[in-house]
Amino acid sequence: MNKNRNGFQVMLGLIGMIKPLLGVMCIAIIMGCIGNLMAIFITILGGAAIGNLLGEVTSISMKMIFVLLVVFAVLRGVLRYAEQASNHYIAFKLLARIRHQIFASLRKLAPAKLDGKEKGNLISIITSDIELLEVFYAHTISPIAIAAITSLVMVVFIGQFHVGLGVLAAVFYLLVGVVVPVVNSKAGQKHGQKYRSIYGKLNTTVLDNLYGLDEILQYEKQKERQEKMDAFTEHLEQVNATLKKQEAVQRISTDTVILVAGVCMTLYSGLLASNGVIITGNAIICIIAMMSSFGPTAALSALSNNLNQTLASGNRVLNLLAEEPVDRKSTRLNSSHQALSR
Repeated sequence: MNKNRNGFQVMLGLIGMIKPLLGVMCIAIIMGCIGNLMAIFITILGGAAIGNLLGEVTSISMKMIFVLLVVFAVLRGVLRYAEQASNHYIAFKLLARIRHQIFASLRKLAPAKLDGKEKGNLISIITSDIELLEVFYAHTISPIAIAAITSLVMVVFIGQFHVGLGVLAAVFYLLVGVVVPVVNSKAGQKHGQKYRSIYGKLNTTVLDNLYGLDEILQYEKQKERQEKMDAFTEHLEQVNATLKKQEAVQRISTDTVILVAGVCMTLYSGLLASNGVIITGNAIICIIAMMSSFGPTAALSALSNNLNQTLASGNRVLNLLAEEPVDRKSTRLNSSHQALSR
C-alpha cells in the first residue's frame, strides 16, 4: 500500500539507513565546516588587511595575513576534496545497499508484484529513483550540518564586535538557509511527486508497447499507443516546466535576501562606527564577513529544487521496502526454494 509521507518523514527514513557509515559522515561534516570557514576567512583577512593599512586593525600583522591567506587557500582545496570524497563514498555505498534491499523486497513480493501492471514503474524505482537518492546522501545531509555549524560560528564571530550585528546575521542566515528552502520545498513537493509518478507510468507504457508489439500491429493500434505516450510525455514536460519556474523563483529570492543582508549590515555597522561604538576597521570586517559567509546556506537553499524529486523518489523506494506480500504462503515457499537452491 502506497503511503504519501511528508518531506520530513521521508528524510528521517532515508537518514535511518546511514547508520553503518555514520563515522564517514562525521568526517565529511568536519572537513566541510573547516573548509568553508577557511574560504570565508580568506576574504575576512582581506578586510583585516584594509583595516591594518588604515591603522585601525593592529591585532594581526600584514605578514601574518599573507601567510594565513596562502595556508587557507591550499587547505581549502584539500578539505573540499576530502569532504566530497567522503560524501560520495557514503552515497555509492548506500545506493548499493539500498539496491540489495530492493531486490530482496521484490523476491519477497514475487510473483504477484512482478505480474502486475506497473512493471515500468518498478523499473523506474530500481533505476532512476535510487539514482536520485545520490543527491540526498552526497549533497544534502552533510551540507545541512555544515551550513548550521558554519552559520553559528559566523554569528559568534560577528557578534563579538557587537551583539546587534550578530543577531542581524543570524536572522538572514535563517532566512536563506531555512525559510526560503522550506517554502520552496513545500511549493514544489506535489509537483515532484507528480513528476516521478508520470515518469513511472511512461516507463510502464513503453514496456507494454514492447511486450504487446505483435498485438498492436495485428489490431492496428499504433496510433492509439503513440497518442498515449505523447500525452504522458507532454504532461511530464509541463510538470518539469513548473519545477524550473520554481527553481528560478528560489534563486531570485535567495539572491535578493543576500543583497538585502549586505545592505542592512553595511547600514547598521556604518551607524555603529559613526557613533563610535565600533571602529571602522571592525565595521569593514563585519560587512565582508556577512557577504562572504552565505556560501553554505545559499547551497542549502538551492538544494530544495532537487529535493522535490529526490524526496518523491525516496517515498517510492520506502513504500516498496515496506510493502507486504499479497500471498504470504507463496512467499514462504519462495524463500524455501531459494534456501534449497543455495
